[in-house]
Amino acid sequence: MSTPTGSGQQLDLFDLRTGRKADSISLETSGEWKNVCGIALVPRGNDAHSMLVSTSVVAQPAEGIHPAYGTLTFRAHDAMTGSLIWKKDVDKDSEEWASSCEGATAKELNLSATSDGAYALVSPGLESYVVSLADGSLRKVPDSTIILDRWLGVPQEDSEHINPVSVDIEAPDSGKKLGTVSDQVTEAGFEFGSIATYRDLLVVLNGQDAQGESAVKGYSLPSGKPAWSLRHSDFANSGYLVTMDMDAATATAIVYDNGGGSIGALAAVDIMSGKIRWEIDGSDDFCGTAGGRVYLRVNSQLAVLDTKTKKQLRFDSSDTECPHVFPGALMYTGETSEDITNTYQYRIAAP
Repeated sequence: MSTPTGSGQQLDLFDLRTGRKADSISLETSGEWKNVCGIALVPRGNDAHSMLVSTSVVAQPAEGIHPAYGTLTFRAHDAMTGSLIWKKDVDKDSEEWASSCEGATAKELNLSATSDGAYALVSPGLESYVVSLADGSLRKVPDSTIILDRWLGVPQEDSEHINPVSVDIEAPDSGKKLGTVSDQVTEAGFEFGSIATYRDLLVVLNGQDAQGESAVKGYSLPSGKPAWSLRHSDFANSGYLVTMDMDAATATAIVYDNGGGSIGALAAVDIMSGKIRWEIDGSDDFCGTAGGRVYLRVNSQLAVLDTKTKKQLRFDSSDTECPHVFPGALMYTGETSEDITNTYQYRIAAP
């Protein structure tokens, strides 16, 4: 999917399985897409079609002593049919949206959705909202709110700590508090692979156990009660884990320690029990996991392992770069530069 950066743009939809263009939408000629600022693709549960959630700003210029103002609107379209599902004015006649889309582009919107595809968290401008993807109804939430599987997490600040020390778990529809996790759970943690969710579990990569030892920790959702704890010293070389990725197909978390300049280590952890399935030393880099496969660079080659057994399924001596790992496909990114313009090319490969 391509997103607009100016006038005269079009939205291209691609099938990740084949790399072929599935559809194109003109963002200039279609009335429903005019004044669009940003677009995000949202998967939905229960085999429902994915959804395209977009923002648009219609501005009214200043008239004499009356300042300029604008209206921010959310729209949701069926990604397969292109039909409009709902439209919602978020902020009407506001000076914040008087002149541009600043604060409402896809990157700035920072949209994330619950695992069941029922709600989305969006942050246009200076506000954050939880949105019902069924009808577009909105509820304002604190700026630091994050998605935790099917629930919301509101990190609690502490004046004595730079980072939040706990997170309250809330129902997305009502905001009712359902539990608390006493650990640093933030949006940055998801971005850097130090926090992940799977079904009714939250996994924190660099937590502490009851004895103060560094540990991978599992918490039950939405209660926030500790489910299991696994010390880093049981498998890591440097004692500090760098990143983690989840394989939903096998309920496995792959945790990676780059060795702190020494030998890297990789371990497969059963998400439900917190027990180690297998581990390996000597990896150069961890690329990701999906569909029952683990992708890593070792000896300057790409190796593909079975997530449950560690059996090597294949290796590629010519593949020295980490691909982006998706369920059912790998994507490689190439970049060419000409003058001041960078062109990106994407290659889709079978897993």
